[in-house]
Amino acid sequence: MSTQESRADVPPPAPGTQGGPPEGTGPKKHRNAWIWVSAAVALIAVGLLIWGLNTQSDLDSEQKQASQNKEAAGTVASSSKAAYDDLQQELGTTSGDLAQTEQDLKGAEQSATKAEQDAAAAKKTADQAKNETDKAKAQADEANAQADAAKSKSVIAADCAKAYFSAFGALFEGESVEAQVPVVKKELQSIAGDCKTAFGGA
Repeated sequence: MSTQESRADVPPPAPGTQGGPPEGTGPKKHRNAWIWVSAAVALIAVGLLIWGLNTQSDLDSEQKQASQNKEAAGTVASSSKAAYDDLQQELGTTSGDLAQTEQDLKGAEQSATKAEQDAAAAKKTADQAKNETDKAKAQADEANAQADAAKSKSVIAADCAKAYFSAFGALFEGESVEAQVPVVKKELQSIAGDCKTAFGGA
């Protein structure tokens, strides 16, 4: 018999036993590890996708809210401007009146100071008067001077109110209310100083 015939009598080897390790040992474990790694990467990818979609949704919501807030602010600014214009028309003032109002304020302050000086002088004259006629005249002069001082103070108060109102109107003159805030703040501080001085001196 030849060697070929003797081989024919031998049953073929089982799969996976030809020249390699028995089935279920090396290559299958290697394939299982890759499956677990692939599954973990897929889970991480799904998790990142969900997180990204959630973040995008939050961002869209924030942008929508910011847009609504901006529209609301624009509406408020428009309404405020309209109300200011109506009040300005009723009062007969313009934003250009601010300089004139400040001039009027200084004039009223000087008038009040002069009226108080006149009242003090009239009081001194009344105290030094020798007869009742001179004393009555001096007291009348003092009362008139005090009335003039009170009138000047009311003019100062009105001028201060007009100046504040005119300065407030500058909020609506620029591109945006926010851009005008520093300008208006500076004007209001100047007016406050002038009014404080005017009332202190008057």
